[in-house]
Amino acid sequence: MAGGAELLNERSRRNASLEANHSKARWLGGIVAGTMIASLLVQLPASADEFDALAVYSEARPLNDRWQACAASYVRRRLRSQVSSAILARNALRSCRSEENKLRRFFVGEVGRRSADKVVAVLRQRYQTDLAAAVDELRARD
Repeated sequence: MAGGAELLNERSRRNASLEANHSKARWLGGIVAGTMIASLLVQLPASADEFDALAVYSEARPLNDRWQACAASYVRRRLRSQVSSAILARNALRSCRSEENKLRRFFVGEVGRRSADKVVAVLRQRYQTDLAAAVDELRARD
């Protein structure tokens, strides 16, 4: 029975570690997203009713968080696979296209198609790189 308790404790530690890494990735992703959005929005012409970039970012955050959570969930289930971390990250983001598209649609309504496509493309590239690095780090711990 002690072996079972140790196994449960190990799983709890791993889950806590995955959740901590996921929170860190979300936090970093939020900073990256905010920076990217702000840089694109600064280039937009000001109108009489002044565009509020912070409000746009705040409204987009739940969509962005769901996209990242989807990708993290995909990776979590396949962490022990033999698939390279880069391919695993790419596949994770591909499997979460519906969440990505919801975020893109939101941005299109706020900043236009061209800017929305640029923001989402940069976010996807950044998330893929960060996700692959997180996979490598988690695999190295095992």
